[in-house]
Amino acid sequence: MTFLVISCPCALVLSVPLTYFSGIGAGSRRGILFKGGASLEALNNVKTIVMDKTGTITKGNFVVQKVVPAQGVPLDENELLWLAAACEGASTHPIAKSIINSYEERKTSAAKAGDFSLVAVGATVENIREQAGEGISAELEGKTILCGNVKLMERNNIDLSGYHGTPGSTEVLLAMDGHFLGHVDIADTIKADAKSAISRMKAQGLTTAMLTGDGQASADAVAQEVGIDEVRARLLPQDKLSALTDIREKCGAVMFVGDGINDAPVLAGADVGAAMGSGADAAIEAADVVFMRPT
Repeated sequence: MTFLVISCPCALVLSVPLTYFSGIGAGSRRGILFKGGASLEALNNVKTIVMDKTGTITKGNFVVQKVVPAQGVPLDENELLWLAAACEGASTHPIAKSIINSYEERKTSAAKAGDFSLVAVGATVENIREQAGEGISAELEGKTILCGNVKLMERNNIDLSGYHGTPGSTEVLLAMDGHFLGHVDIADTIKADAKSAISRMKAQGLTTAMLTGDGQASADAVAQEVGIDEVRARLLPQDKLSALTDIREKCGAVMFVGDGINDAPVLAGADVGAAMGSGADAAIEAADVVFMRPT
């Protein structure tokens, strides 16, 4: 047991900031950067830990598992993958990078085998526009291309009756001039210490929740694997902030942990915002706490 003995007001004035300095210093030795004493003190009132999925609970190392052209569509796997890679060519999102890398690997392998039919990414795709939280729209020889999630397809009234997703996978869907073309299955890996970290949070009486823009099936699979209490999926960046506010009203003060540029508003709006040091600069800037060591 530790006792703090105060003999005069001067000692109190000195001891309080020294306590904060000590806490901030202890955190820094463990790779945790507190931007001030207020964030350190606010942690004492946190009742719920809310997390992003990609890059926070999972590694964000996406790998294309399979390419599935829709039935009756005159495109093979390589052509569908090229179209997805061409649309995602300007994006820095981990999912986009995995699609581009997968196509380039196929192109290189085909060239080594003497097949030069796979064209360069971005050869004829034009007017690429990002649809926040949904995907990409572009044009190919005057035709409108959509490349993104189910929400993007539904908003553009694409018939998905022929689409059958893979539970637990992240999927990128493609459509051309209002017709569904197929989808790309992508898998991510859960961080090795995610399950134990969630377990320790819950052992301290904290509630856990996950907010993600990914599909419900993928989000549910990850949450079940690591033991998260509440899941809210298919959220746009502005939806995450609304969901955080709702959780705060039900459970009390919240801490949000994220790493992406889309997480910046939520990090700023949480009682305590914590960013991964490997994340986007905007997320680190908006956060109160930064985890500097890789997990």
